[in-house]
Amino acid sequence: MNMIILLLSLLSPMLDASPQKPDSAAVLAPQAQVVSSLLYATRPTSYLDSFDSLAGVSLDTTQEELLLIKGTPLHIARDPWLDCLEYQYEDMSAGVYAGQVIYVHVAPHQARLYGLLINGVKIEPEKDVLREVLGTPYFMAEDGDVYMRGNIALKIYRNPATGTWDGIDLFDGNSS
Repeated sequence: MNMIILLLSLLSPMLDASPQKPDSAAVLAPQAQVVSSLLYATRPTSYLDSFDSLAGVSLDTTQEELLLIKGTPLHIARDPWLDCLEYQYEDMSAGVYAGQVIYVHVAPHQARLYGLLINGVKIEPEKDVLREVLGTPYFMAEDGDVYMRGNIALKIYRNPATGTWDGIDLFDGNSS
């Protein structure tokens, strides 16, 4: 529908049967408004077109920066799947390999207590706002939905039996 309106607004000066030649500035002004409104109408303002951070931590964060941002972790454990150290905090966990954060994880209980922030934007995975904020999943796996922005992936894990979310990870999509 928006495309039809745009097309008609662009063609309307050609369909005018009056012998007077319209002022070019007057013809361009409505078209610019239509194009501008169409550009802003295509995507909600809360849509995230990149994944820079989860729970205030980005993938390019060094181990030293993580400690400065989050402080001393509650616990440090070895991640058996990725052979890295997992720094566990009250509001999130971060996998650290070779001195750099390689993933960030937030569990549902952490999100309920501290909020879930992606790029500093609060989202609520239990509510049906994920499509507005994240768009359509890049693909849907057995255990959750994966969203891609460049090579950065955001995966929302879901319980296969109930469909409720079990966690969310931010990671480099090329590494998995």
